[in-house]
Amino acid sequence: MKNLRNLPLPTLRTFEASARHGSLTKAADELSLTDSAVSHQIRRLEEALGYELFVKSGRGLVLTDAGRVLAKTLGRALQEIADTALQLADLKGGGGKLDIACPPMFANTWLAKNLGEFTKAFPLIECHISFVDNNRVPEVKETDIGIAFGNGGWPDRWSAALDQVTVAPVCTPELLKEIGGPAAQPTDLSKTLLLHWDDGSEWRRWFSESGLPEADQQARHLYCNDLGMAIGLAVHGAGVALVSDMLAADDLKRNTLVKPFPFSIDIFGAWHVLSTDRSLKRPAVRLFLRWLLPRFGRQHIPDIIS
Repeated sequence: MKNLRNLPLPTLRTFEASARHGSLTKAADELSLTDSAVSHQIRRLEEALGYELFVKSGRGLVLTDAGRVLAKTLGRALQEIADTALQLADLKGGGGKLDIACPPMFANTWLAKNLGEFTKAFPLIECHISFVDNNRVPEVKETDIGIAFGNGGWPDRWSAALDQVTVAPVCTPELLKEIGGPAAQPTDLSKTLLLHWDDGSEWRRWFSESGLPEADQQARHLYCNDLGMAIGLAVHGAGVALVSDMLAADDLKRNTLVKPFPFSIDIFGAWHVLSTDRSLKRPAVRLFLRWLLPRFGRQHIPDIIS
């Protein structure tokens, strides 16, 4: 058997670029090679492996099954190498620390459940998390990364939308049985507490768009100024909260919480991640953003952090 540990490394990089672009010409442009040089390196790699990576299809080339598997593995490996190099570069410059400022409602729900994945993937980056008021945008001088809810367009900050918030009622399965079970109607919410993390306007709008504008006046209410607390109260059976799938995802998956009604409404605003031109120069910040954005469905990574 051939010693595949001695594969020519330049050919692997050339193949990965060709597979990623789906074009030998685009790979040649990226690598500053000629088309013929790219073709030669692909043939050299195929000869070393003993099987084809591309086959002709019409006027172009398509990956073979083996080519697709190798391209996927190479893509992950090269990205991991690049990310590790960025970590080391940041650490060498004394910048291995990453300051993240966000509201408690985001930190205690989404961030607490997911940040461990980032710290395991990038162990050389030391994360420091601080809370800011739910209604305040983190100051530029306070942090490398900020999380805020709003409509974007903040001055002196780079921002990217994470999640357009859609909210729906949630409660425990036991509480749902108490108010009517699967046959429950929105009017049955008068049998329990409505849990508010705002001034009550979102529940009023939910009832209005459900066609029951008067039902809100017949309900009992409990107010708190933290969405995380509202979710916690709902989990413990205190009442029904109006929250987004993003923040209640784990509880809904475990059936700790259920949706008594299918109707949801969009909130005016979205979660955004914020940074500054100064912070975006730091590898740790770019690594965090490249990790964060795809987890909210943002597959296109802006050039400024790529």
